[in-house]
Amino acid sequence: MDKSVAVYRVNGTVVVAPMVRTTSGLGLEVDPCTLGASPEREAVEAALRSALAQSGRIVPHPSQHEWKGSFDPFLKAAGVRSLTAFMATAQSLHVDEEAGAVVVTPNRNLGAKEGFEPVLTDRQTLPNLSAAASAVLELLPQT
Repeated sequence: MDKSVAVYRVNGTVVVAPMVRTTSGLGLEVDPCTLGASPEREAVEAALRSALAQSGRIVPHPSQHEWKGSFDPFLKAAGVRSLTAFMATAQSLHVDEEAGAVVVTPNRNLGAKEGFEPVLTDRQTLPNLSAAASAVLELLPQT
């Protein structure tokens, strides 16, 4: 199974989170790690490595009542109170480990109701996590 990580810049802060799969096959972002407003490339690389190591695992599919509040750790990591506030400034990308390469795919912010969509024309296939960390910092610049 490929491993995947979500990276956000929200409210000026870089947030990294592993993607896990539920028993029904749904991708779920969990356990966000906040890197602050201007992390060094090495810190981004370490966060990507850690999140990739945690991703790809299978977790029980959440029951109906477990969905409410499931994104709260991300709101807290970004220092905002609502999904609307999160999405107002959110930039996003995914970092995937695929067949020995690292693929960075930026996402387009469609707002709180629609979420994000990948911009496949801007995908970058990179040789290692160091190059991916540099790409993350370039694609999610400090504003």
